[in-house]
Amino acid sequence: MVVATIRATTWPTIRPTIRNMILGITGISGSGKHTAAHFFEQKGWVILDADKIAHRSYRPYTAVWKAVIREFGEGILNTDDTINRVKLGKIVFNASEPEVSKMALSKLNQIIHPYMKRRIRNEIHRHFRRQSNIAIVVALWRESGLEDCCEKILLIKAASELRSRRIQGRDGISPETYGMRIQNQTEPPQSDFVVENSGSLADFRKKLAQLEL
Repeated sequence: MVVATIRATTWPTIRPTIRNMILGITGISGSGKHTAAHFFEQKGWVILDADKIAHRSYRPYTAVWKAVIREFGEGILNTDDTINRVKLGKIVFNASEPEVSKMALSKLNQIIHPYMKRRIRNEIHRHFRRQSNIAIVVALWRESGLEDCCEKILLIKAASELRSRRIQGRDGISPETYGMRIQNQTEPPQSDFVVENSGSLADFRKKLAQLEL
């Protein structure tokens, strides 16, 4: 089943002659999206990581940087005027003030997401014309607005306790902060492939290799 097709008004005259694919990879934080993306990257796929693209928008003196500073103040800046993502994270993922934090995260997403979407769409055009297979990695699936770019969706799943341990170990955050982080992360209502990632890395890679894309 194809979840979403490329709209002719968005991607004119590409699909009839070029047989490459755009795959959306999603899942709740800690499920293994980026591990899956690395697997496909080793197979020659182009990886477009929504988080990394969004973080690049924080570069000093850009329009996004200025908007973030206006919203959250200069207290989130390092001495070199780069945005301190730890300080910003304490505002938008503050477990002690969940309602305030939720509003702050919503405002941040309103600033970041238009830039992220525009950059990803530009990269899709560039790589698609080179006949590259493309995988888009995104956690905030519902908010990303990228579903119309993806021909097929790969959902990575893992047990909630395992996901929590992975992210706490990787980022050094508390269970409460992890809970705040995943509140706005949703799985797509439909997906073409679902891969469980609760075992070994070798087992996960074997499952990915068996996908009929």
